[in-house]
Amino acid sequence: MAQLARVALAAVAPALLVVQPGASQSPRVGPGSAAIPSPAPIDAGVVRAYLWPADAETFAAAETALETAPWAENVSRAAMADLEEITRAGPPRFPGILPTRGDDYNELVLEVPGGRRVPVYVRLPSDWTPYRQWPLMFAMHGGPPGSVDGAVQSAMRMMRVWAEPAEAAGWIVAAPAMVDVVSHDGRTADRLPYEIFHPEEAKAVIDEMRRRFAVNPDRIVSTGISLGSNFSIAFAAGRPDWFSAIVPVSTEGESRERLLRNLSVPVYVLEGTQDQNIRTVSGPRAMSEILTSLGADMVYREFGDRAHEGFAEHYPDVLRWLDGRPRNTAPKQVLRVQHEGIVATSRRIHWVESRDRQGVIDARIASPTEIRITARWTGALHLHLNDHLVDLDRPLTVLVNGIRVFEGRLHRSMKAALEDARARGDERVLYPAELEVNVPRTEASVARGRALWDRLAPTREKGILSFWEMYAVRALEERLPSVGFEGTPVELPAGVETTAPEQVALRIDRVDAGSAAARAGLAAGNVLITFGGEPFYRGRGGTIGLHHWLVRELRTYEQPYELQVWRDGRVIRLESAFALGPYRPEG
Repeated sequence: MAQLARVALAAVAPALLVVQPGASQSPRVGPGSAAIPSPAPIDAGVVRAYLWPADAETFAAAETALETAPWAENVSRAAMADLEEITRAGPPRFPGILPTRGDDYNELVLEVPGGRRVPVYVRLPSDWTPYRQWPLMFAMHGGPPGSVDGAVQSAMRMMRVWAEPAEAAGWIVAAPAMVDVVSHDGRTADRLPYEIFHPEEAKAVIDEMRRRFAVNPDRIVSTGISLGSNFSIAFAAGRPDWFSAIVPVSTEGESRERLLRNLSVPVYVLEGTQDQNIRTVSGPRAMSEILTSLGADMVYREFGDRAHEGFAEHYPDVLRWLDGRPRNTAPKQVLRVQHEGIVATSRRIHWVESRDRQGVIDARIASPTEIRITARWTGALHLHLNDHLVDLDRPLTVLVNGIRVFEGRLHRSMKAALEDARARGDERVLYPAELEVNVPRTEASVARGRALWDRLAPTREKGILSFWEMYAVRALEERLPSVGFEGTPVELPAGVETTAPEQVALRIDRVDAGSAAARAGLAAGNVLITFGGEPFYRGRGGTIGLHHWLVRELRTYEQPYELQVWRDGRVIRLESAFALGPYRPEG
């Protein structure tokens, strides 16, 4: 077995390379504006040390330099283009001892958020070099496997089945062994307890592939067979800005329209009609029909003589199809729809961020100077903008639910763009302008929000929930049967400021003894205003809706949640901690 050689990375020396922005060559005059003075040159060394520091000391020095950098604020469009040239090159690479390429593979064990350790098997093309960027096939195996060894062997098969076409097309293949996604004791026809491979764990693996192997962030494709294919669908629906496309193979598919509306990446499906390991082929067929009706970029190939298996002979065609589909980094429309799926939709999708988890948003770039947004079940929106979306040299108008909420100029900030890129781990897309706007609370605004939700109502009856998700949901609910209290939606108490349209509170009717809520001090008769900063909304199910997102958000380790409570005529704040409990001991 070939082991990954450790590559020593030299520290990034600050201020070694200076790039003079194109705008400094001659003043640029916008409509009705004065000449823009020549800016200071970008310090590329500071940029690289900030985004890709070799150590904490290097980062601290770069962060300090960025705070006072004269070139980092109120910059021109041309200066931002120069910054993009610096960041598009990716992190500096010092090859040292090169990793294994060609017929053999690299084996890594990565520690991911939450403390789990994930083995990853990586195959590089024989002509791989660290001096250019490469497309990545992120390949997840099926299951849940019955053992850790089963997960390892399944991951290695995924790596090998893609090896030959990936070698010919020049792709990296990375297959994580989902060693925690194994079936636990007590399996029955209705119960198969297993852990989820969480999206933050998948992202950690992808980020490490980028750091080590010069992966092109605009050419990352998620694929999988069986369970892995459904993880691909779920991750892309929750975080569509991560991937350029997905390739589900032998998948159970998806028939929930609201979930599929979030799936804005190209999709290539390979399916066998003789597959006995899924409930029915109607699942992937429904997914194809729904996505096609929504105008998705989709290929659905079904084979009458194939069962639950891979389709290796068709992978060269898949890779050719993927070659023309890089990630869409500047979509003119962003849709965020809440749904019942096991992976919650990220609060931020591309350039639109919902303040609240429950937000439903349809945001469109109507013109270079106007953004139109319809939103429900969130009190505020945070917009991340650049010149690929709007013209930042001109005044911008933002309308939310038909009401003008902003009109004016936004300035470009390299500092803001770099801070955001570092936080997302994606320097390929820079947003130098930010804007937060509130959702208007007028009756007309509420009516627009309701109309959006009505427009997104499913037009097809959803099919039977897939095996993988049925078992996953039951396993989660077994570990958190309830939130530990019951409440009735009521109007907000007088004196409590409303932060969003349709906001309500919960009058607590019962608190379970020994629950996390009881330990925090919540009691019957209290009025719960927010939970973890999240308001309650009319029509969102109260404690049932809270339980829905909490079981998807919690992990095995405790996470803090603040409870804002109305008690004795005033607002108090209670500190609580929630976590997933163990599986039932009796199985």
